[in-house]
Amino acid sequence: MSIFQILVLAAAAAEEAPFQADMGSMPPESGDGFITIFHFLFLARWIHFAAVFILFGSSFFWFYMGHERSESGLGGLPRALRATKILLCVAAPIAAISGVAWLAGILANMTSGFSNVVDLETWRLFFFETQFGPVSIVRLALLAAAIVVVALPWRNRAWFSALLHIGAFLLITQAWLGHAAEGGAGLYGTVMITAYCVHALAAAAWVGGLPPLLFALVEQRRFNPHDARDWTLDILSRYSLMAMAAVPLIVLSGIANAAFRVAGAFDKLFYTGYGDVLFAKVGVVALMLGLAAFNRFVAMPRLRAASLKGMGQINRLRVSVACELALGALVLAVAAVLGITPPPQ
Repeated sequence: MSIFQILVLAAAAAEEAPFQADMGSMPPESGDGFITIFHFLFLARWIHFAAVFILFGSSFFWFYMGHERSESGLGGLPRALRATKILLCVAAPIAAISGVAWLAGILANMTSGFSNVVDLETWRLFFFETQFGPVSIVRLALLAAAIVVVALPWRNRAWFSALLHIGAFLLITQAWLGHAAEGGAGLYGTVMITAYCVHALAAAAWVGGLPPLLFALVEQRRFNPHDARDWTLDILSRYSLMAMAAVPLIVLSGIANAAFRVAGAFDKLFYTGYGDVLFAKVGVVALMLGLAAFNRFVAMPRLRAASLKGMGQINRLRVSVACELALGALVLAVAAVLGITPPPQ
């Protein structure tokens, strides 16, 4: 599935149904405004998803890697750790800017254009007179906290823990800005929110852990072939254990989310814009799963059997992980479209 095909599906979804940006329901005034707001929300959501996934998944990576991997001694990964810290310091302000842009896009859709976004009274009504205003305030506080944390001079385990928890709460609170919040305040709505949260956290652990994994594999170049092989297998094994726990949660919660959107009638997904985008997402996720399975059950055994001649296998694993990361970014793009595409009624 190419990026061009995904964008075609997104455009088709936008044309087939009245636009509904997250919790907003008022359509823009004109077709040009519709396209502008649609693409603005798409870009804001895509960038925000990617940044928050990094805050959570890249911080989480260093907890299941173990304390010894964050040291500079034998088997340590100081360069990968330093690269991850830089990435997190970049991700936090990007998450804040894109998060504010996302809220501005929702407000623009609700008020039929961008003209009212600069009106302070409109923002007051948005924050204090809508059902999703309070969660928006909480998210802004979390984004501000992320910026404060990355500005601190300390880069210890507590620093990673703070960003891990901030990222987790940002992922969870996203549920109240999208389709998952449409279930109401009862048990049904609670289960919808829970399914979304499980899906987002598991996906962020998987995709958000890929950048530091790639950093770690690149750092293996400085080791001798024997150590590089053994430590690469250890790093990949730890990541694979996390992924094998995350992937079933992603699949099961994804099925549950789709069922909620169509009230259990999966035939509604066919021949609709929402279904097209959802199937595109499923297709890209399937490619990721296939690549991850190849790495785990084919590439790693080959590396284990390669003895001291395994550097070629390590290089191929780096390329494979980089491709998996690219597919993860594409999945987030499709997810950004899916959240602003109305489900079939």
